[in-house]
Amino acid sequence: MNASASSSPPPALLLATDLGPRCDRALDRCVQLARQWNAPAVALTVVDPSQQPPLRPFDRQPQPSPLSVAERRLRCDLAGSPVAMRVRVEQGDVADKVIAAAQAEGSGLVVTGVARHEALSRIVLGSTVDALARRLPVPLLVVRCRVRGPYLQVRVATDFSDAARHALEQAARLFPQARFTVFHAFGNPYPVLAGMDAGEARRAGHDAAQREMLAWLAEADLPQDTRERIELALAYGDAAHLLSQHGERCPEELIVMGTRGRGALATLLLGSTAQRALEMAEGDMLVIPPARDA
Repeated sequence: MNASASSSPPPALLLATDLGPRCDRALDRCVQLARQWNAPAVALTVVDPSQQPPLRPFDRQPQPSPLSVAERRLRCDLAGSPVAMRVRVEQGDVADKVIAAAQAEGSGLVVTGVARHEALSRIVLGSTVDALARRLPVPLLVVRCRVRGPYLQVRVATDFSDAARHALEQAARLFPQARFTVFHAFGNPYPVLAGMDAGEARRAGHDAAQREMLAWLAEADLPQDTRERIELALAYGDAAHLLSQHGERCPEELIVMGTRGRGALATLLLGSTAQRALEMAEGDMLVIPPARDA
């Protein structure tokens, strides 16, 4: 099996934007991926249902509705894009509308940013990314960085679970030409007792984690040339903090994490650690839900 044969780009992309300035980066990334994968894309913005047109008693003409204002602004943002995107403007709960639109459009990836735009809507994507990460049945790409080219470096965080392995496999299919780093943050394999050498305990933790990582990786469904481009990274400490530090040094590297379970009770891979990583990340992050039969 080779990388090109194993690639599996999504059939369509959904851009979810609140029309804030930092969502321009999500738009640029969506355009880049749509061109890379030759996939159609839809741009969606969601308006707060409580938003009303401003009262202007001296104006004779009726004021435009928030939906029409949002649509005009979205079409203005898309003007001149090298990729033609269909426009959707919805009203209601952001997470609900994004999930429904992704299903209706057959989207295999939702791309969004973390910006705010209070003037347009009090419901903002920045406050619903966690809900999307938990509830979306398809991968969610949270964009923070400017686009300077395709993703060529991908770092997959693992806790050695089936969900993490699925995330690695899916990321390899989306980005078959990238170089991969599999990352795990380890602790001591047993409590450090009085008089025990801390360095020795840390080395034992590293060696145990390395053995587990190699066994976990051996079970992954990956083409051989992808395996040859995988590096292993083990570090002692808090995973969220380490990923944030790494993102500061290498913002161009895409971070990938998986989720366990579905729906409101789903927990991000590594539990609260991954949720903090999503909040603290300096670079782009791809959150991948578990396999449908999991």
